[in-house]
Amino acid sequence: MNKILYVVLLVFFAFGRYVSQYKHSIKPQFNSFTSKVMTGYQGWFTAEGDSAKLGWHRYAKDWVFTNKVSAFDAWPETKEYKKLYKTPIIDSKGNSTFLFSSNDASTLDLHMKWMKDYNIDGAFIQRFFLALHDATRDHQLKVLKNMMKSGRKYKRSVSVMYDISGLRTETDAENVINDWKYLVDQLKITSQNDTPYLFHERKPIVGIIIAGLKDSPSNLQAIKKIIDFFKTDKNYGNCSIVLGVPFYWRTLNNDSTSNILLHDLAKTCNYIMPWSVGRIRYDNLSEVLNVMQEDKKWCDKYKINYLPVIYPGFSWHNAVSSAPLNEIPRNNGELYKKQIKIIEKIKSNNVFAAMFDEINEGTAIFKLSKKPPSTADMRFISYESEISEDYYLQLLQKLSEYLKK
Repeated sequence: MNKILYVVLLVFFAFGRYVSQYKHSIKPQFNSFTSKVMTGYQGWFTAEGDSAKLGWHRYAKDWVFTNKVSAFDAWPETKEYKKLYKTPIIDSKGNSTFLFSSNDASTLDLHMKWMKDYNIDGAFIQRFFLALHDATRDHQLKVLKNMMKSGRKYKRSVSVMYDISGLRTETDAENVINDWKYLVDQLKITSQNDTPYLFHERKPIVGIIIAGLKDSPSNLQAIKKIIDFFKTDKNYGNCSIVLGVPFYWRTLNNDSTSNILLHDLAKTCNYIMPWSVGRIRYDNLSEVLNVMQEDKKWCDKYKINYLPVIYPGFSWHNAVSSAPLNEIPRNNGELYKKQIKIIEKIKSNNVFAAMFDEINEGTAIFKLSKKPPSTADMRFISYESEISEDYYLQLLQKLSEYLKK
């Protein structure tokens, strides 16, 4: 009896230390990151006339949005949105056009509803390092709060993924660290019981992308500081880290830095997510399969989880005028289906779908218009007439069902 009492007290005190030490919930709504399809979510679109007061942010190119200039290639299907805004674009028939704002709670609620309808488990909300202190910060905070609210409503999980583009120094790293403290203390994203924030074995999932790109080789020490904080801080740490890396991170060539420190960082994280957008093409699918198989072996060797990225196609002609329109075409979902076959072959436990609402680079998997407007000076990718507006959501739904089996 005394032995049983001793064990009970030991567990109680150990549990009590966990409760008092970390600021995260001990009863999250989602406590497993296994057999899940998660999608990336930008949430950065605003409109002239919404409460963000940022104009046509991210629809505009260098803050200019006219009948001749924009920064996005895929036009969303808008018939289900509760609130839309009249754009400067007049189509070839003389009709006005309308777009949504991510600043409206009704927009985010609809997107979360679609995730529920198609069995997508949740979203990694992109949190941009360069936007932590600029004019868009309040908008980004509002998006995160509203996504948490809708996540709770539709039982979809939410996680923060820091996009560290532009991060260079350890001072920059402090800005990310302080932002996480703010999210935990003020927004209480991880501390409320039954929070929709994504956990795995009582550890909040936090993403960091992309570490070790060839054109940003000098920020690895700053990234190390961020990872150390998320892993070891006595109040805000004890997190599971998803580390986004270049597609050729393991061989340290092509799009990757050659610095072996990238491997050292990878070994301290819980999930490795090689960024495949633009890297997977129709002519290199056999190579991609081999790369992913070897990546997964590396991760298995060091007991790290492997999180592959899939995307439907790519186009950023309106943002980068020198780039061709529809650079990597979707072909009625063929590229997506071939990537899904690869996922099945490598037996991955989880998948990251890039991206839910990324119309700037044409990777959006939400509902797209089959009749985008066209003008004399600006074109948008034509959505395939043979498939429905929700076709890529349907493909993800099937993948989600496959993973859960």
